[in-house]
Amino acid sequence: MINRNESRSKNIQFLMDYVKNQYGSKDNQLRQNNWVSFAGLPGIFVRHLPKKDLDNVPFIADLDREMWASIFQMDLNEVYTDPDAYLEFELRKKVYAYQNFFDDNPLTDAITMWFGVGYCESLLGIPQEPAQSGHEPWVGKISIIKEKADLDKIPIPDFYNFASAKLVHIFYARIMEQVGEDFKVIFPEWDFGLFGIATHLRGMENLSIDFIDDPVFVHKLMKFLLRVKKSWSLERAKFLGVAPQPLYIANDDVNVPIISPKAYREFILPYEKEISLFHGGIDYWHSCGRIDPVLKDIMEIPSLKMVHISPWTDIEKAVSVANHDIILEIVLNPVDDVEKATSQEMKEKLRRIKDCCQGLHYTVRADAFQIVSTLENDLKQIKQWIEIAREELSYK
Repeated sequence: MINRNESRSKNIQFLMDYVKNQYGSKDNQLRQNNWVSFAGLPGIFVRHLPKKDLDNVPFIADLDREMWASIFQMDLNEVYTDPDAYLEFELRKKVYAYQNFFDDNPLTDAITMWFGVGYCESLLGIPQEPAQSGHEPWVGKISIIKEKADLDKIPIPDFYNFASAKLVHIFYARIMEQVGEDFKVIFPEWDFGLFGIATHLRGMENLSIDFIDDPVFVHKLMKFLLRVKKSWSLERAKFLGVAPQPLYIANDDVNVPIISPKAYREFILPYEKEISLFHGGIDYWHSCGRIDPVLKDIMEIPSLKMVHISPWTDIEKAVSVANHDIILEIVLNPVDDVEKATSQEMKEKLRRIKDCCQGLHYTVRADAFQIVSTLENDLKQIKQWIEIAREELSYK
């Protein structure tokens, strides 16, 4: 009788063989032909840089991890504590998406490593909330800089020996052993924006007050986090035998009015410029929040290639200040624009995007899907949106 580990091992091998066999297929080549490359390192929410001067607008649909777990009936707690379960989960996502979602998302030979929101903070001493009740790990809710002097007590995280770092190395070694030379395994990068980490360390209310009454401390905190980020990235590069590479930077906390345009320019933008110079570019700047009031400032970041335009950002205002050399990733509201939308509403939304972005270099994405009605119905809606997007975005 085959035990669970043997069954999982056989399934992993089957999935790897499928990806390898389909990687060079005509269908996958057609999908790959839409894109120049990954945007920075292929993190958990893989972004691609679309080619310029295509007749079509490349588009992708993707699910949130909780929804993937529901499809596969997998326990996310096991996924985040067992490297074999993690590998199986990632491979199953690839294969299912390729077989069921006929968008422009290609099969890739990369296995990304992602340990949930709050992983970077866990390296600094904020205990991460574990995966539970069908949800992935999340950032801890206890800030550790109660008094400003507490900042001086936080050490630079040890790349190898801190508890959270050890877990990454265990996963990386095991997954590398499993996949051999057939897949690239992407070791986690410090790709979260400094401001978001600062809010978790200090607390949003305290940091907001610091902006006003102690800007010197805010800069001290940001400079410390910049040192931490550079230290991790240099150690990572040394460990992998590569140079620091262009970055994907996640910045959801940069969201007006959580942060004002003035505060962004004073406390955040200078450090993002330095990060871009350190990495040789930021391929993808991401915020799920409203950024149209600061988009012109964001576009000052050197060697920036693509910016996330969320459903909370005014697309007309964003387009009016867009640098035509920078790609816009237009992202839909997963509930209003897809899961609860009629086919006519889906068409109208896509047509509005095309009208607004005419002449610009852009791509369209619908993601972050979670179950709204039933799994069966929501998947049906997503597939319908893909069919409509294929029709509407075939020609610019």
